[in-house]
Amino acid sequence: MDGRLCNEFETDLPGADLWEVYGSLLLDQLVPQLLPQLFSKIEIVEGDGGVRTILLVTSPPAGISELESFKEKFTIVDNEKDIKEAEND
Repeated sequence: MDGRLCNEFETDLPGADLWEVYGSLLLDQLVPQLLPQLFSKIEIVEGDGGVRTILLVTSPPAGISELESFKEKFTIVDNEKDIKEAEND
């Protein structure tokens, strides 16, 4: 799968509170609960949430892609600038 996905949204929550979830592996537990129509399961294949962490992302039938699952590898995790980038395998 080639391409880039970027999501932006406005919130009244402090950035530090958002990064506490987004910058950690807690997000991987919450996303399937909050967006079950898009993600049925996210599993940690390898790593601790830092660079080179690999996740197996599984979508339900007729979910976000034609693929049932794909792997995502964190390429950049910068906790000072609150940036996380990943590539799909």
